[in-house]
Parts: sequence; C-alpha cells; structure tokens
Amino acid sequence: MPLFKSYLSFILFILLSLVQILQSQNIQSKKRVANDSIYISFINPYAIDIEINVTALDSTKSYCKAKGYHLLKSKDTLVNAFIIPVEKCADSLTAYPKKYIDFKATLGNPKNQPDSSLYLLPFQKGKRYKIVQSFGGQFSHNLVSSKYAIDFGTAIGDTITAARDGEVFFIKKDSKEHCRTRKCMNKANKILVLHEDGTYANYVHLDFEGALVKVGDTVKAGQAIGISGMTGFTTTPHLHFVVHKARGESILIYFKGVRHQILKKNKWYKRKI
Repeated sequence: MPLFKSYLSFILFILLSLVQILQSQNIQSKKRVANDSIYISFINPYAIDIEINVTALDSTKSYCKAKGYHLLKSKDTLVNAFIIPVEKCADSLTAYPKKYIDFKATLGNPKNQPDSSLYLLPFQKGKRYKIVQSFGGQFSHNLVSSKYAIDFGTAIGDTITAARDGEVFFIKKDSKEHCRTRKCMNKANKILVLHEDGTYANYVHLDFEGALVKVGDTVKAGQAIGISGMTGFTTTPHLHFVVHKARGESILIYFKGVRHQILKKNKWYKRKI
C-alpha cells in the first residue's frame, strides 16, 4: 500500500505544519482498512489539549467522511477522524492532496482563560539582560502569536530558567540552523511548558541539544531548563519568550520585580528574585 503511506504522511505533514510547535515530534495515528475504505484516527500524546478541524472539500464531500471540529483532549483519541474509499486514492491524491481534504489544528482549550499569575524573568537570579525587542516589535512581534513576545539579549551558552511552574510537553533541540527570514522559523530549538491555567510558555532559539529537561518533566519557576543559542528566525543570539493561550494567541504578562511594567526595548532588566 505505498500510495496510502504517502497520503498518511501528507496528513501528518499538514498537522505538523499548522501546529508549528509540533515540527519535530509526530502526532500519533491509527489506521485500518475495512469495507474498501481507509480509516484514520488521531491520538494526542501531549499534556495539552488540541483543537482540530478536519473537513472534506466541496468537491470530495460526496465520498470523504470527516469528523469536522473536535477538541482532542490530552492522551485521547479521535476515532475515525476521516474515511476515504481506497478507490479514490489516485495518483492525484498524492500529488495534489489539498484538493481532497482540509485540516487545521491548534494547541490549547479555548475554555481555559489566563489567570493573573506573575512570571519570573526567564534567566538566572542576579543576571541582567537588555531587551532586544518587546511587545509589538515591528521586526517579528507583529502577529497575533507574537504581539506580546519579548526578546532577551542572551548570549549563546547562557542558562535559561522557567518563568513559571508547569509541565514540559514539547522539546525541539536538533537544529543548528538560523537565518534572517521567516523561512527558518521551524528551525528554532525550543521548549514548551504547560501552566496550570492552560496557557503555555515558549522558550525559543535555544542551542543545539540545549534542553536541560525532557518531555513530561514538572518544572518549578527559576529552575534551569535550557541553554540559549541562535537557531531559527533570528539575526542575533537571544531568547524569544512568549506565553500563549488557545489558538496560538499571545497574552500580556507581567514579571515579578517589575510588576505592572511593560519591559521596554533597549532597557536592561535584572532578576532580583
């Protein structure tokens, strides 16, 4: 069934592309063939919920069956997410798969709302760093996903610490690449930590093999979790730090020691707590 394997690979590729943080680790899947049809189910192996929406196109809905919208809970399975007759898996399905199905996925549960927790500055106590880019920065903080991101001017090899208690649910650490354009966004090494309120912190541009924790670890605020680097979409070494709620929307946060202050570009901040 080589053609079927190609189609399955495509579906997983779409899922990973649309959920940027899942670039290097696969959503699990179950597949079976019965009654001359292919049945594909998805399994969420992560600690965070995932919203998915799989739909057949107008041109294929007469024979493709899809579940539509579903909130796939942590460790849960969406059984028979979509079904397609084997006879419809023609060469064009592999060459032009978007003609057959639309698939979208985002992290988080939209029912969860951010709480008012304060965060620690994400580096070691006593250290101070310059803000390279703050909220709404025009270079790369001009999207919904990055509006409230902060770039700390860390050097390669500096220690990154957890800004809040949580559970590590994703790590990418295998990249050595960077460039000045968005084509390198998926090359950034990163650690993602899920918080109690359902938000999750992104620690981005870490060094090659720069994770000091593993998926499933529970971390405490102030704990060393990674090593700063220069990977992904960047022009200089730094730590890109942002907290997201469901659907990849960045949220406004405040830090202990600088409460109710927005960190300003070109200003230095020292972690005193």
